[in-house]
Amino acid sequence: MLEINATDLVFTFPDVDEEAILRVHFCLAESPEARLRIETSSGGSVRLAGEGRFVIYLRPEFARRDHLYRQAQYPFALLVSVGGWNAITGELFPTLSRNPQNYFTTPPQGGIDGYFRDGQVHPFRVVTEAAASQTGLEIRVFPMKSKAFAYLKHQLQLIPGWGPSALRGITLRHGGDRQCEPIYEDICNLGSWDRDHEERVLVWISSNAEPHSWTPNFRQ
Repeated sequence: MLEINATDLVFTFPDVDEEAILRVHFCLAESPEARLRIETSSGGSVRLAGEGRFVIYLRPEFARRDHLYRQAQYPFALLVSVGGWNAITGELFPTLSRNPQNYFTTPPQGGIDGYFRDGQVHPFRVVTEAAASQTGLEIRVFPMKSKAFAYLKHQLQLIPGWGPSALRGITLRHGGDRQCEPIYEDICNLGSWDRDHEERVLVWISSNAEPHSWTPNFRQ
């Protein structure tokens, strides 16, 4: 289920787990405290009220079922594309892939601040132009299977400090106060993500992004 309020997109998956809740909001890149207002458009899509570059912030819910796992957040995989092109690889690939990894995992991913296309990294920008200059930013959210999350919490209890690291050579830069947001390696396998239950949303952004001259290295 997807709930859209004034500043947040709230993804919930009650058929997977009652704690599978992900909150997403958008802030200006130069002013992370300035949360953008969300406006609903036709067909269930949304647009943001504001101007300039923005960052997508990801806020999974903390598990409440067991006090031993008070610090565990429910995990999600996000497949993000701009105009149909994957934000990480810049390729047309509609499903989750590990070769190379083409999706974000949260936690630990705290934000997404740009997308890769045609050999360059582009910052996200709020739509300010006419409809002809708009591009669809699609966010697809996959929850972790409930049993996989229970196993992950057990493993984290046994191995304190074990966790994902940033993928070498893959960073999307947008500038501003947050200079970059690394992309983290998925420590689970593709079978951990519930691809039978997904939610998606389309956010209209400006297609006139200013590119950064940076090329990622996808060797892991």
